[in-house]
Amino acid sequence: MNLALVTVVIPVYNIEQHLLECLNSVAGQTFTDIEVICVDDGSTDGSSRILADYAAKDSRFKIQTQKNTGPGAARNVGMRFVKSKYLIFLDSDDWYEPDFLERMVLRAEETNADVVVCRTVEFDTLTGGEKPSEWMLKEEYLPGRVFTPADIATHIFQFTYGWPWDKLYKTEFVEGLGLKYPQLPNSEDLVFVFQSLAMASQIAIVSIPLVHHRTNRSGSVSNSRYKNPDVPYQALIMLRRELKHHGVYQNYEQSFLNWAMEFLIWNIANMGDKQAQRQYFYKLKKEWLPEVAFDSRQGSYYEHQFIYWKYILTKYAPWPVFFSILTTYKWVKEKAFHGGN
Repeated sequence: MNLALVTVVIPVYNIEQHLLECLNSVAGQTFTDIEVICVDDGSTDGSSRILADYAAKDSRFKIQTQKNTGPGAARNVGMRFVKSKYLIFLDSDDWYEPDFLERMVLRAEETNADVVVCRTVEFDTLTGGEKPSEWMLKEEYLPGRVFTPADIATHIFQFTYGWPWDKLYKTEFVEGLGLKYPQLPNSEDLVFVFQSLAMASQIAIVSIPLVHHRTNRSGSVSNSRYKNPDVPYQALIMLRRELKHHGVYQNYEQSFLNWAMEFLIWNIANMGDKQAQRQYFYKLKKEWLPEVAFDSRQGSYYEHQFIYWKYILTKYAPWPVFFSILTTYKWVKEKAFHGGN
């Protein structure tokens, strides 16, 4: 039996409304030398039936099942069965351009890159609208479309985001590092993804949008962060620990601190509960900022003074002032993001 060149791992949990669109877009890829491992993470809706029906009609699709333990654990289960040259982790509520895998594999073969990253567009589930998302891949930080982590040491955490569904990996690279997803209810992907980017020998870019990423879905992991507000910080600390373990943290510390400040405040800004925001503001002020050691550097260390002023505001401002500025900032950002509408 010939082994597929690419293994696609898809964690699935209670996504029956959108699952077929995802599976159809994967099955319809112009690049057909694939194996698809769908890991049913204890679904209680019709997702299990949809998966079984799909596997019965397309032999490239294999189903693994587990008790509900989250997408990170599901991806780890899928990785145990990978024997292909390349590996990619996709989300079960997104869908993909027909030549997505063909372009990604071609780029990997051309460049011998450990990681290939493509562009993405966002699809809003509530409005049905789609918009370009240039912010998801910031090529202005890159020296070219093939580069090493050292080439972008000051922006390794800024040029892309810590999610896996726009990234193709060499399997031997992932296995050689022993990369796994931590068992966290959210933010688990950033620990895996940012480690991989920091440790890659070479990274390549496909500069066209190939993924349609669904947003504003009520049951998504990202919409449930408020239930586990400590977890993003835990993930950040795990990532720092792993980078230190690999001996590369000092190389990327400036990028890490710039990113971490934005990341922690973003998570507080996006909590839907004002009482929780207040609680975690004080946690950020008294525990998290000192532990991450933001105050070990001067303001000039931060790429944008606005990032440093966020730190100053968090450290010294009382809650009412912080909340007022945070609310205004979030409103301005949303107006800009939606084109002022």
